[in-house]
Amino acid sequence: MHKSIAALPLLAVAISAPAHAGEEPLYQPAPAWVEEADVQTVLSDDGPATLLYDWQHRLEDGVAWVYHDWVQRIDNPQSLMQANTQTLQWLPDKGDLIVHRMDIIRDGEVIDLLDQGVTLDVLRREQGLEQRLLDGSLTATVSVPGLREGDMLRIAHTISTDDQALGDEVQAVQYLPSEPWQVGTARAVMSWPADEDILWGVEDRVGLEQPELRDGYRFLTVDLPLAEADPVPQDAPSRYLRPAILRAGSFSDWQEVSAVMAPHYDAAAEAGSGSDVAGLARDIMARADDPLERAALAVRLVQDEVSYLLNGLDGGNYLPQSAEETWDVRYGDCKAKSVLLLSLLRQMNIDAEPVLVSTQMGDAIPELLPLPAAFNHVIVHAMIDGTDYWLDGTSSATRLATIGDVPPFHYALPLREGGADLVPMQQRDLAVPQMRMVMNVDHSAGVDLPALMALEFRLSGPAAAQMQAMVDADNPAMLQQMARSMAGQGNSQMQVSALNVSYDEDAAVATIEVEGILPPYFEWTDGRLRSSVDTGDQFAEFNPDRARPAWRDIPVATQGPMRQSFDLTMMLPQQGDGFSLEGDRQMEAGFGNMRFTSSASIAGGEMRAAAEAFGLLGEIAPEDLPQARRSFREIANRSLELVPPEDVTWRWKLSDSQRAERAAPILEAYGKAIEFAEDDDFGALIGRARFLGSIYDFNASLKDFDALIAEQPSAWAYTQRSWLHRTKGDYEAVLDDLQSAYELEYANGTALNIARELAYLGRIEEARELLGSLVVSDDERLAHKDMLATVAAIDGQLEVARQFIADAVADAPQSAAALNSDCWFRGLWNIGLEDGLEVCTQSIERASNAAAALDSRALINFRLGDYPSAIADLDGALAISPGLAESHYLRGLAKLHAGVDGAEDDLTVALRMAPHLEDFYTRHGIVAP
Repeated sequence: MHKSIAALPLLAVAISAPAHAGEEPLYQPAPAWVEEADVQTVLSDDGPATLLYDWQHRLEDGVAWVYHDWVQRIDNPQSLMQANTQTLQWLPDKGDLIVHRMDIIRDGEVIDLLDQGVTLDVLRREQGLEQRLLDGSLTATVSVPGLREGDMLRIAHTISTDDQALGDEVQAVQYLPSEPWQVGTARAVMSWPADEDILWGVEDRVGLEQPELRDGYRFLTVDLPLAEADPVPQDAPSRYLRPAILRAGSFSDWQEVSAVMAPHYDAAAEAGSGSDVAGLARDIMARADDPLERAALAVRLVQDEVSYLLNGLDGGNYLPQSAEETWDVRYGDCKAKSVLLLSLLRQMNIDAEPVLVSTQMGDAIPELLPLPAAFNHVIVHAMIDGTDYWLDGTSSATRLATIGDVPPFHYALPLREGGADLVPMQQRDLAVPQMRMVMNVDHSAGVDLPALMALEFRLSGPAAAQMQAMVDADNPAMLQQMARSMAGQGNSQMQVSALNVSYDEDAAVATIEVEGILPPYFEWTDGRLRSSVDTGDQFAEFNPDRARPAWRDIPVATQGPMRQSFDLTMMLPQQGDGFSLEGDRQMEAGFGNMRFTSSASIAGGEMRAAAEAFGLLGEIAPEDLPQARRSFREIANRSLELVPPEDVTWRWKLSDSQRAERAAPILEAYGKAIEFAEDDDFGALIGRARFLGSIYDFNASLKDFDALIAEQPSAWAYTQRSWLHRTKGDYEAVLDDLQSAYELEYANGTALNIARELAYLGRIEEARELLGSLVVSDDERLAHKDMLATVAAIDGQLEVARQFIADAVADAPQSAAALNSDCWFRGLWNIGLEDGLEVCTQSIERASNAAAALDSRALINFRLGDYPSAIADLDGALAISPGLAESHYLRGLAKLHAGVDGAEDDLTVALRMAPHLEDFYTRHGIVAP
């Protein structure tokens, strides 16, 4: 047989019960059955520092013994510190810790510490109380006296285990380390009497010969480390990923495991009619007539009224405490909680039984050697009206609505008189979503203004129970931290103005309510205004790697169970007039064990979208992977866009009063967000400052940036404020802020802006000195030469300036950016216009976004007096980027010169967005007729 279980620590774990139970270590020679290693053959001053690991197991007469011999070379101070304190653990109610050797080998001499009277101290404090663990083990510890760097430390000991729960049965497991684990010499040996029926198993990748018969015993020997395992994809089922473990035991099959364990649970679940447990059952029956509702109430009682504590004392590793004791002390581990639940259900005449499960290796269980050690958890299986229910007393928030959910354990072993085989835990859809998100968005202010949001998350199941502690804590700071984590980053940042968390204990539902401000949903890209509609079906990439020939027959594990739902209602701008949906409005699709549904519609000035996703625990067979990939790609490539009409009203077209009216509720929300935020969280203040700038209330925006810089100065904040000073024509303040930004962050881009401001203020030499001091990368060369040209032109040295631009173009003759710099320079400084249009056209043809180049060519056409061509170019620029204030301004001037209607509208819009443009263009002689 070649089977398996979960990973174990390097020290072997032998599971049985006390031959000579003792709470103090014994100091005796190694048992006669141990074949002690010849340590002299493994001692070495080089190579791996761990010189020996020798594990030897003996299974005999229902007792499991494990002998461990270890030698470590102390190479350095860190190794000395680690090796100086040694600890050994054992279960005193099941067996003994017997120490055979504690030697220091120094310069070939053996210093016998046991012979010198060194002993181990037993720690009486339980080591795992903080993790709710009371496993019954004792820890013996010793600080090795006299250990030095350069020594070799050897410790050999044996632990016996005679487990009360297993009776005459026995089991042992030994983890088999693989390369790249380094050791001088290592082995694992498993032995048992030839006349005892012991079965053994190990993973298929470990090639072991049949046990060797010697002196009436059978021996399995494994030299370690094993060769490194072939790589396996991490999305494979657990049975493909499990480590190599050697197992042995006296159980013939799963039925025998079930039959041996069942009586302990049946006995522990017994409760007399006058017991408190029977009284609890009567109370439940008085509250509900329906058996399923009664079961849900029983599960809730066990989950909520009995705290978790792993109790391994007095055989507790496998023996459960009684239902009456559990209710009396109000704590217990999974065994105790399951026994209490089992007792309650049986008192109510509900068909129920305990079952063993594995929380980590579920899909591998059928391939393992039948041992109790294959499992690490106990739950209850109930049959009600012909339906299987898998009830976990150590979980949380189980209610009538969710009692049918199947936990992710794959297989269960029922514990029944006479025994039972493994039972697959058939998966089914969760009865209610684990998370439901309901989102209401008010986007009525406009396509280019922020949206107000009210978001509600409803969590059910264990995730909801975790939120109960937050509700009970009633800590505003905790809510602020949650809001901060939800805000996001960059342009997608949401500002939270209110957040509340509540918990409904009867429904076991946690509700998180969030209010806030979202950036506009709509984006203008390449002349198109669109919004991608997220209906909750955007999932991580599904592309399992099975390219290697050895992987092609490996399934893909799917996680679950999972169920989530999403509902969105959006109040549209302009009462929804002209808005439409393009793409797949309805979908029913899936891949593997995932399934999705979604829908979207527009009616009554609102867009509504809904989606639901289901996922089941399981796997995708190799032959089904191609279709699963295709199905995923179809879902991933699905698109749904919300499309506004062509005649949307941009914010710059609104009157001041209209804009103020639409902005008022948004500003009110920002005010609440600022008040709600933590003292060191300036996200909402930044958001309001930027919003105020975007609606052209520059004074108010400046006030917010003043406050921000006073509290949290940064290069970014100074740079933003410098632009606000520019709108007011305060160029000295612009320069001051740019210089403050540069002091905080030496960025060449900031230095170039400082040089420009110095030059326009007449401080030409300072500008040149600054530009000359910069270390410029290849990517920055164009901007640097462009600024050298600007400074020279401001100083009246136009030919020198033109040469800088020519050099920049020569460096990158095909660069749209370089060509546009040349085009713009010619138009701004009214020089080289003769062949300038050709340069501009080349830039337009090469640009991925031609708006800037079209604006530059329009300026040359303007200079040439070709106002219709200038207007045409500016129309093109604004068709690509409607918010270009410079293009609006120049188009207004061109219309004035051409006598075309609409000039005042363009000029008003431009100066609304950027009041400084008139001053800028005027100083360059670009003025109205």
